[in-house]
Amino acid sequence: PGVARSRLPLAQSMKLLIVVDGVRHEVVAAGSYTVAELLQRMGSTCLSGSVDGVLSLGNLILPADGTTLSDANVADRDRLILTTIASPTALGKALAALGSASATLERFEAAVAAGDAPHEEELTRLFELVDAAPLDGLSEAQRGECRRRRKAIVARLEALSARAAAMPTTCQ
Repeated sequence: PGVARSRLPLAQSMKLLIVVDGVRHEVVAAGSYTVAELLQRMGSTCLSGSVDGVLSLGNLILPADGTTLSDANVADRDRLILTTIASPTALGKALAALGSASATLERFEAAVAAGDAPHEEELTRLFELVDAAPLDGLSEAQRGECRRRRKAIVARLEALSARAAAMPTTCQ
């Protein structure tokens, strides 16, 4: 059902048009770049700071699992759309909710590493926040990406909860 596309050799550069919140950016990237490397390059060249988002080619969400752009069938002169946590879209709102939960989890992980376990109720609230990430209005591919991110957060949260439960408590 798809159109045959010619792929460039991995080392050859391609020009990509990446649209972020209605602003077009032309980026030169090698086919060997991963999605993460492309986002990192965009963060250092045309956007300010690190970029957390979802990159899509039409209705296809590009995998953030280390797949190269070439293997994801991205070709020279393709138009990609980057949805970030700041995007005023349904996907942007879901990414923002999951990003907020991940940031809170990082603070809890640092506290446990310092020997200060968060209260069980705080961990429960964080589980609820992750579970309540808004998925209404998302395509199936976008939901899949949000589910992947949510599963990763839940796995970290479960591990943290187990570490916090195993910490010795002091009664005063």
